[in-house]
Amino acid sequence: MAGRPAPAAADGILQSIASSQEITYSLLSTKTTDPSGTTTKTGSESYGSRSHLRVNYDLLPKLNLNAGGTFEKTFSELTSDLAALETELTRVRPYAWLTLRDPVGTAALGYDLADDSVKISGQPDSALTRQTYSAHLSWRPPDLPWTQARYARSTTRDDPLALVNIEDDQLFLKSEYSYRGLNAHYAGTYLDTRDKIKEIDTRQISQEGKLGYATTVLDGRVSLTTDNRLRLNELTTETGGRSTGLGGAVADLLTPVAGLSALDDTPLSDALGPNSALIDGDTTTGAGVNLGFPGPGGDFRRRNLGLDLGAAVAVSRLRVWVDGWGPGILPADITGWFSWDIYTSADNLTWSLHATVAPAIFGPFDRRFEINFPTATARYIKAVTRPLPGGIVGSTDSSLYPNIIIAEVQAFVDRTVPGAGQQRVIRTETLVRTHNVDIRAVLFRSPSLYYRFNGDYQEIDPDAETRYSMSNGLFFTHRFHPIVSASANGSWEMGEERDETRTGFRYYGSVATTPLKTLTNSLAYSGNREWAGETTTTNNSLVLHNTAQLYRGLDATLNLGAQLTSSEQGDGASSSRRELYVNLGTGISPHPSLTVTSYYLGKLSHTSADGAEGASDTTENRWDLGLSFTPFPTLFLSATVNIGSVTGEETTVVQNYGVSWSPFRDGTLQLSLYYAENHLAEDAASRIIQPTVRWYLSTRRRSYLEASYQLNTSEASAFKTESRLFGARLNVYY
Repeated sequence: MAGRPAPAAADGILQSIASSQEITYSLLSTKTTDPSGTTTKTGSESYGSRSHLRVNYDLLPKLNLNAGGTFEKTFSELTSDLAALETELTRVRPYAWLTLRDPVGTAALGYDLADDSVKISGQPDSALTRQTYSAHLSWRPPDLPWTQARYARSTTRDDPLALVNIEDDQLFLKSEYSYRGLNAHYAGTYLDTRDKIKEIDTRQISQEGKLGYATTVLDGRVSLTTDNRLRLNELTTETGGRSTGLGGAVADLLTPVAGLSALDDTPLSDALGPNSALIDGDTTTGAGVNLGFPGPGGDFRRRNLGLDLGAAVAVSRLRVWVDGWGPGILPADITGWFSWDIYTSADNLTWSLHATVAPAIFGPFDRRFEINFPTATARYIKAVTRPLPGGIVGSTDSSLYPNIIIAEVQAFVDRTVPGAGQQRVIRTETLVRTHNVDIRAVLFRSPSLYYRFNGDYQEIDPDAETRYSMSNGLFFTHRFHPIVSASANGSWEMGEERDETRTGFRYYGSVATTPLKTLTNSLAYSGNREWAGETTTTNNSLVLHNTAQLYRGLDATLNLGAQLTSSEQGDGASSSRRELYVNLGTGISPHPSLTVTSYYLGKLSHTSADGAEGASDTTENRWDLGLSFTPFPTLFLSATVNIGSVTGEETTVVQNYGVSWSPFRDGTLQLSLYYAENHLAEDAASRIIQPTVRWYLSTRRRSYLEASYQLNTSEASAFKTESRLFGARLNVYY
């Protein structure tokens, strides 16, 4: 008897379809009163929808289709005492990727379209469109080099075709091979940009080759590590030809010798650490620095993103590439919130504020911030900004964006090129060679004593500039008793940079004790003395660090420190700086549902330069207090208070309070109240009150309906502003 056909499997293409619908509405009214008592009222009302469809389906066991798109339409009306302005924004984002997967390789072909059209009452309609064709190839054969290649061709045009008509061809190739201690890689980027309106063609070729090796001999007593790199950057600009060419400014890409980054709230005085991922040419892979909302208890220190350009050169633009928040569009409320401080330095130690850019331009299609500022000439340059603060930014909940990952930082200098009928080809080339070797030799295993040699050599063309540095040091560590340990080291350094000889001596010593399991103490002394040309610089610091668990649920830290810095010039001029500080931190958790944290910092600074007339004293105090309480599983309370004062500045007070309550155990209904009050100066203060209600349409807690109301009052320079914002949002996932 013939068998019946089996029923169709339920995991077909319909099971591979995912979609969502978002509907938003907001009503904002603002009243501003100036010092004369004149009141200005403005208002805006907007509503929109965003539809997203995604199909992820395996056509064959190794062939995958990933296609979909987003359609967004927003209507808004801005009203004031003088006029009304209506705007209609339409965004279309279709895409399709076909991917062939194999254990040793992956190949993909893709297409995506980005189309933004804007209609503004009383103005001509406008549109901006970009089409991109892409191809990716990844090959990972066993015991052979791993290779990755990406090609993209894009066309960007406006409608009417008046200002933008640009074609791009970009190729990225990277190959890497590792065998035991040997590591070799090559990375190259080719970018050809043709501006058909300005008649400016730019071709950029960036290449980097690396050869590294690491090994140990003599039963691990001697280790050797070497890193050798060659980086070549070629830039060709071709202008003119037709009589219609407009000419204009082009941005020349600069070739940095190192990427730098740090999380640091004192950007004027601290050095940045190396971060090679910031300059590897890959604008989509994260480099370990996040601008997104860190979350409660996260790290809110400023993000410092820097470049070492090898020598003092002119810079007028930084381009910061970001990624990580998914396929959607980063809202203008989020991109416009960031304020960028540009700092320059000659030594990566002492920085000067050059400019503040707020907000930076965020491209409509490219995921990057374009930070333009007056031209600066410096070897080191960095952009400093804070991560998202959480809460409502504009009309957007910033806590929905925890990941805005920095991928690449690029530096440019703007240059004017000729216009119509003037044909010219300009070609620049920069070559950077770096070599590093690090040798460690264990002299004794107990106590631990080893010798370390580190050497760096760098050559930069076409300037024919060379620099080198060498250090020889001894490092000692020993535990004298189960509760007492000590470490010490000293290094002699020498080198040359820009025909200037540098020598120096670095030293460090510390003693640590643990008399009790709940008590740890350490005393550390460190310093260095450096001679560079006719300048002698000395730094010394002493730090006492103590941590204790006074009682279960009660922790405390106490740090005392002093730092002395002095500089002497060949002509007899001198300067010095002395800092004394204390910080005390406590963490109290008498119950698993209650946590209280406190942190205090007090600092006294004295600076003098060539006598008493150049002397200044500064006192800084900062106190941070935080509380979180969960009396019931469905109720959460939080509060933070930050108070800061600095000599010559007004005391600042920042307060944030929050309440979140879920009346039902399944959490489908959530009520929250947020209150913030800030006093940043004598005449600058703000206050925010925001209740929010969210109802999840099912126990899966995906689709939801949310409504919020925000009252924001602020005063600054005798101006008073009061804003009222009502927002509603419906998110449905299918």
